[in-house]
Amino acid sequence: MPPRADAATLNVQPRQRRDVYEGLAALPTGGSVKDLLRELEIPEAELREALRKLDAAGLVRRMKGTWSVVPLDDTAEPESPSVPEPPAET
Repeated sequence: MPPRADAATLNVQPRQRRDVYEGLAALPTGGSVKDLLRELEIPEAELREALRKLDAAGLVRRMKGTWSVVPLDDTAEPESPSVPEPPAET
């Protein structure tokens, strides 16, 4: 099972992989390697390697030749009041 996709996982990736992730995220329905080659200035071999590494990190997934990003988990917990509100006076 790949690790959960979160901002920390993306931030530890080398710059080129983050660029590939961001380029893929800009394509609303994902894209193929050909689509990404048109969008990014990166050699095909390096693009394919970056996609494989991002897939291993759980940041992208491939379905039938189309790559798409895995949405990042929001690791911040929702704020909850630490002091309960006093009951309303009637």
